[in-house]
Amino acid sequence: MTRPLDGGYYPTDDGHLLYWERHGTPGCEPLMVLQGGPGGRSSHRYLELLDLQGFEVIMFDQRGCGRSTPEGDCQHNNTSLSVLDIEALREHFGFRRISLLGVSWGSWLAVQYQRRYAHSVHRVLLASVFVPCAAIVQAYDRDLCQWLASVGPVSCATNPRQIFDELGHETSNRQRQAAVHWLLAVLSPSGVVVCPSALARCVDESVLRALRLELHFHLEGYFFKPADADLDPQAKVTVVQGLKDRYGMQSLRWLELHLNVRAIMVEAGHNALAPAIVKAMRRALPAEK
Repeated sequence: MTRPLDGGYYPTDDGHLLYWERHGTPGCEPLMVLQGGPGGRSSHRYLELLDLQGFEVIMFDQRGCGRSTPEGDCQHNNTSLSVLDIEALREHFGFRRISLLGVSWGSWLAVQYQRRYAHSVHRVLLASVFVPCAAIVQAYDRDLCQWLASVGPVSCATNPRQIFDELGHETSNRQRQAAVHWLLAVLSPSGVVVCPSALARCVDESVLRALRLELHFHLEGYFFKPADADLDPQAKVTVVQGLKDRYGMQSLRWLELHLNVRAIMVEAGHNALAPAIVKAMRRALPAEK
């Protein structure tokens, strides 16, 4: 495991504590890693995408995620506030400008940060992109309902709203059943076969909170607003995208209509840590001499 140079907690103005770690080489190009999710946590494996000799890397767990507290809290937790957190951390560490590495959901946060704070951005690299515009979210929601139906009656839920409600049920068995149902559904398109009882043994309180936070964002349409599409067509981003990632490809096409995109296509799915994506990312974001 990569050991951080240091770490700690950053307090927001509305009651959240954001866990952060610093990696790499102090004084080199500042780069902030934005994790996937929503509801995911930062991973040291993301550091495989970088040459740590050339970057001072800040990783942090977004609101309610990972080691940030309150864990899984949906209050004061939306896209706009997450973007403000990036700016607050930039100021906290005293960086004049930062580069951004956005993975999956983190790619959208990077795009929105660039939209609002272009003067504070050096360069942007995105992997396995996700854009929560209405058309993509609606298509994803339809597929989710089909996947929930395809895995059978693990719980009584048939759509994301019902899964969200079941995850908040007072009965822990109902919560666990809903979590297993959801996880089986989202794994089903990949062809991964998992024993429900084995999956249930992996579902603890942290998993329940993470899934509920993920569904909180999904049910709110990821807080996408018309103004979020008002991007600078001259703003440059580099995207490493797997050709087998359906929603990533749709998101890439959306980005190409709104930004100056350099797209690097590889034979991979949505997993940003797939070998083909890791290799392409390291080539796409070399440390500056």
